[in-house]
Amino acid sequence: MPEVQLYQYHFVVKQWKGIKNAKIEQFFNTSYFFAQHPTLEFFLGIESKNNEDYLVLLLSEDSVKSIHTELESITSSKLPMIKGQNVTYKKVKSTFIDSSQAFTKINKEIKKFNKKSKADNKLRKMKENWEKAQNMVKTKKYFFVAVDVESYERDHSCILEVGWSMFDSKSEKFMDRHFCATEYKHLKNGQFVPDRKDRFIFGDTVWESLKQIGNEITKDLTGENENGNVVLVGHDVQMDVKYLESMGVNVKEVIKPVEYFDTAEMNAARVGKPNQRINLGKLLDELEIENYCLHNAGNDAHYTLCLFLELCRLPLQSPEESSSD
Repeated sequence: MPEVQLYQYHFVVKQWKGIKNAKIEQFFNTSYFFAQHPTLEFFLGIESKNNEDYLVLLLSEDSVKSIHTELESITSSKLPMIKGQNVTYKKVKSTFIDSSQAFTKINKEIKKFNKKSKADNKLRKMKENWEKAQNMVKTKKYFFVAVDVESYERDHSCILEVGWSMFDSKSEKFMDRHFCATEYKHLKNGQFVPDRKDRFIFGDTVWESLKQIGNEITKDLTGENENGNVVLVGHDVQMDVKYLESMGVNVKEVIKPVEYFDTAEMNAARVGKPNQRINLGKLLDELEIENYCLHNAGNDAHYTLCLFLELCRLPLQSPEESSSD
């Protein structure tokens, strides 16, 4: 189609409704507007923004001028003209809207397209992150750390256990630590979450104050070997970061991880399902990673790191494999 100035319909309506005039509000009532203006030129076009494609409803410049003239007539006042939008649209095609029902149908089409586009873009970014994790492991330069926190089942602000598992990719050695908080020694899970604080299988459990536990993890992750090379891993890693910060650990400014990876998201990228989240135990079993005594913070941290390394070794599933799951 020839090059013409196009305006996003919802932007046009928002601008003129912003004048706060009852007659303008009534004019844009969908039941009235579309039935009374069947000659307006509508288009559907794709706008690219931040590498994402969005389907939008558009009006021609002549149609916007026609609406402007009519609004000035019904309000008996001088109204500002909508400023042109400096946007280039792809795959522009004309569409006909002569009723609120037709508008509703078009709106559903737009929402469906944009929902899929958003999911596709989310998956693309997750796959890029997954590939970045693979490459970082292959360089044998980074210090990978998985953290897990077990909180009281009746009050999640009470941190009972903290565990972290470290993998030095230079030496390919693991080191695991597990701490229980003396502040909450009197609290015990068991009704909703298993209590396995005494079942750490990768070393000794140490009882310390939360402040001292925070000091220990900071010391472990800010040594000369780790400085500038720490990669933080978790099965919902942002929640683990929040717990650490609640203990007084300045993750971003003191530990300074160069990257964060979420194993739940990495697996979702692997299977091509961006909104899928599988809990740690089920995913370990699904990938046949041997595991024992989960819900112990030290064990969970260790198995999360094993899961991360396994995900870095696995290939992305094909669309056919994903759809058959």
